[in-house]
Amino acid sequence: MVRLKVRRPGADPNVVRVAPGERGAARSIAAGLRAASGGQTVLVAPGLYHEELLVDTAARVRAEQGPGSVSVLLRTSVRITAAATLTDLTLVGGDPGEPLLRIESGSVELVGCQLRGGRIEITGNADAALRDCRLTGARLAGLYATGDAVVRLERCVVTEVDGIGVVVGESAQTTMQDTWIDSVTGSGVRARGTARIELVRCTVVAAGRNGLRAEESASVSGRDVAVSRSGGDSVYAFGAARVDLTGCRVTDPAAAGVVAADRSQLVLTRCDVGRAGETGVVCRDRAEVGIFAGSVRDCAGNGILVTDHGSVTVTDAALGDSTYSVLHVGGAGRLTATGALVGPSAEHGLHAIGSGSVELTGGWVRGCGLAGVSTADSAEVTATDTVLAGNRNGVVVGSDRPVRLTGCVVDASGRAGVQVGGGATVELTDCRIDRAGTAGIVFEQDSGGTVERCAVRDAEGSGIVVWTGASPQVTGTSCTAGAKNALFVAEGGGGRYVDCVFTDSAYPAIHVGPGATPVVVRARIRDTELDVDVDPQAKPVFEEIRLTEVARSLLPPTALAASGEPGVPAMAGASAAGGSLTETAPTEAARPTEADLPELLAELESLVGLDRVKQDVQAQIKLMQTVRRRREAGLAAPPLSRHLVFAGNPGTGKTTVARLYGRLLAALGMLERGHLVEADRTTMVGEYVGHTGPRTQAVFRRALGGVLFIDEAYSLVPPGHTNDFGQEAIATLVKLMEDYRDDVVVIVAGYPLEMSRFVASNPGLASRFSRTLTFEDYGSTELTAIVEAQCRQHEYQLADDARAAVHDLFAAIDHGHGFGNGRAARQVFQRMTEHQAQRVADLVDPSTEDLLRLTASDVPAASSVA
Repeated sequence: MVRLKVRRPGADPNVVRVAPGERGAARSIAAGLRAASGGQTVLVAPGLYHEELLVDTAARVRAEQGPGSVSVLLRTSVRITAAATLTDLTLVGGDPGEPLLRIESGSVELVGCQLRGGRIEITGNADAALRDCRLTGARLAGLYATGDAVVRLERCVVTEVDGIGVVVGESAQTTMQDTWIDSVTGSGVRARGTARIELVRCTVVAAGRNGLRAEESASVSGRDVAVSRSGGDSVYAFGAARVDLTGCRVTDPAAAGVVAADRSQLVLTRCDVGRAGETGVVCRDRAEVGIFAGSVRDCAGNGILVTDHGSVTVTDAALGDSTYSVLHVGGAGRLTATGALVGPSAEHGLHAIGSGSVELTGGWVRGCGLAGVSTADSAEVTATDTVLAGNRNGVVVGSDRPVRLTGCVVDASGRAGVQVGGGATVELTDCRIDRAGTAGIVFEQDSGGTVERCAVRDAEGSGIVVWTGASPQVTGTSCTAGAKNALFVAEGGGGRYVDCVFTDSAYPAIHVGPGATPVVVRARIRDTELDVDVDPQAKPVFEEIRLTEVARSLLPPTALAASGEPGVPAMAGASAAGGSLTETAPTEAARPTEADLPELLAELESLVGLDRVKQDVQAQIKLMQTVRRRREAGLAAPPLSRHLVFAGNPGTGKTTVARLYGRLLAALGMLERGHLVEADRTTMVGEYVGHTGPRTQAVFRRALGGVLFIDEAYSLVPPGHTNDFGQEAIATLVKLMEDYRDDVVVIVAGYPLEMSRFVASNPGLASRFSRTLTFEDYGSTELTAIVEAQCRQHEYQLADDARAAVHDLFAAIDHGHGFGNGRAARQVFQRMTEHQAQRVADLVDPSTEDLLRLTASDVPAASSVA
């Protein structure tokens, strides 16, 4: 080909100018390209050009006056077979279904170009970069890369495509950065063959089908990508494809948020999937899905659906607000979840059916309208250190394979804590079932299983209910403060109950119905009006039953133990096995003696409100007195755990009661000093490896002989931080509590739900903190009484109108989360004294009464009280 030499006199020798009608310039871009030698720039003057272009030499084609100044109407596709750069051109194709631009080889750049009415095809071993370009109006695809092509898109827009936005096939590689794809009728981005696509800070909006699609053996990775309003599933992986997304947002798809099918692999790290028209995440066939941190929320179907032979791993993610079950595992699917926050849901937190298998470790399941965990068919569930709180039913077992719960807390279930369906089995170990609405554990007809070292407390019905044909094996378990029976064995029920404690039930501790055959061995029954209620047609077996403070007993003498309860606590100050802590605890005041006991109990009784707490502390003191008297009489005494959980909101008197509790135990001789040492995360947890253990030991050492009070104890195990140094503090604390079990009392305190999670976080904690004292919020009358007590302590007098105004103030302010309770009352008193001081200062000659009296005018506004 003969190249034309087009140049104006005096012009830049490296520039070929295109300007129709201008002397010395090329009349068309094609002519300019023919005239340009390697490396020259073809500078195009503003105008409308009708062209048929072939770029087969290294050249740079640029609009002289920038974007929008040069429009090229193409008769056929632009072919590029050499290194070239196109800058600020508008290329318009004649047929949207045909290629607008074909890049076949070489290193090609498009900068600031507008490409309309046809797709870009990049093939062979071409290396193409598009920067600040806009592709619009194509059919079939906006950009199509095949072969071994390498493509980079930066700050580009692909829009209004009747087909797929970007397709990458065969072994091509594409990187997209800060690129926007919207209004395409097919998928936004599609990878096929062995292609690889990487997206960084990209947005895919309103794709007609999938936002991102990977199939065959292709891979798609994305970081900080937003995929929204897809007409089908937002992210879809099929075949042996792999999709890795980090920090991405997948929202508002018409169908599912994320789907992994066939043998694909899909990993979501710190991603948020939300508002799916169907399920949030689907894993089916033999696909594998990993979800690490992030969330799946507000889905019209399930949060996560696992079926066929799919496998899903979830770690530290928030999953909830789904119309159906948050987690649904069917077929032979597998789900492993660690540290997940599941719920709320209108249905189940976890529903496992078919032959699915699930492992839950840590985390919470809360606020579910049917059950926290539910199984059917042949599904198998194992849960460890998991909290199930505020669900209609905690756990419902309906499968023919066992459900295993270890170290779990089932709290505040609207109905049953654990319900074992007909023919099903459950294995409960070291669990707590608190505040169930109907019963703690229900064994339905012909069901069974094992319950070992569990605690069932504060059920609104019976603690354990066993129906006809059911035969559980219950060992080392306590049922406390049930509104009905501790153990209810219905007609024809059975089971074996060994080393259990049945206490403080409103009905007889054990009810045995007609034809029932339970075996109860070495049980302890206390704090109930009647020990057993046995139907004449029942055939129970009672052996070595121990009774404590029981008003009436219907048990035959042969069923009772020959002596009292075993296990007398060691003398205060006696050395314990293992380890040595020699530092002496500080002496805060003289050690109380038994002579101080009435005064200390009167001080406890004088506290405002806290009626239930006072009863619980007084019950503990009575138990301690009995233990001491038995010891003095040479009798065995029960194993004693004096450690407590104080659950309540700030300002409800937890520290005050803890200080009194220590002094009471010292007066009984159960503690050497009875002083209080306060601690929290900052005093126990170090900042580097090897720092936490010594800090925790130092705090514990100061508390020897007294009470260690750990406020906001749940902060030692923050959710989602499995490698936090707080775990080391807990492990150290548990060992010290065992080594020095007779020398110190540990009280952990904090918000109620958070404390349930804390105790469940470590098996050693659950076994040592077996009793919780609940500190209720103060009402307006109690808060007013606290203000009055402050007045008496600081020599002020509260006028009648001020008393009424203070009561109205507390009735008006928000008592919700964050309200300070007693702290708020003391704050009100302080504000009143400040206002009174300002008022009295304006009096010429204030009287003593003026100095003493607080009036309604001194009461602060509600908006100033926290």
